[in-house]
Amino acid sequence: MTQDRAIFLLKLTSLGTVLFGLIPLFTMIGGFHGIVVWFMDLTHLPLDGAQSFGGDSEKVLAAIGGGLLVGLGFMTWQVTIRVYARDRETGATIINWGVWSWYVVDSAGSILAGAWFNAVLNTGFLLMFVLPITLAKPRQAVAA
Repeated sequence: MTQDRAIFLLKLTSLGTVLFGLIPLFTMIGGFHGIVVWFMDLTHLPLDGAQSFGGDSEKVLAAIGGGLLVGLGFMTWQVTIRVYARDRETGATIINWGVWSWYVVDSAGSILAGAWFNAVLNTGFLLMFVLPITLAKPRQAVAA
């Protein structure tokens, strides 16, 4: 994979992270809780409708988590275009530290909360960031 392709994929994944992080906010503004309830039910397999999204504590934790995802998405976008595009190694190190630290804490907490399937979903999300960095080949020097 070329570094330009990796940059495109990292930007796409960053945008997806922002959009996913906005779901709780738009859910609370619009009063439609179905998407968040379904996602919580999915992470607590089986899909049995046992989860809810109505309490103030659930909403504030969703707002905090959503805000952190929006921040992570915008931050990785900026690191991608301002650092990784110019200095592949430094940009990759910053992005990797950020997404791996999110992954370990989020997945461990999800497993401890009984939502083990969220760790599986997190793995897919992690790979969307890590694979472009891992598979990208350095840009070739232009012959003078």
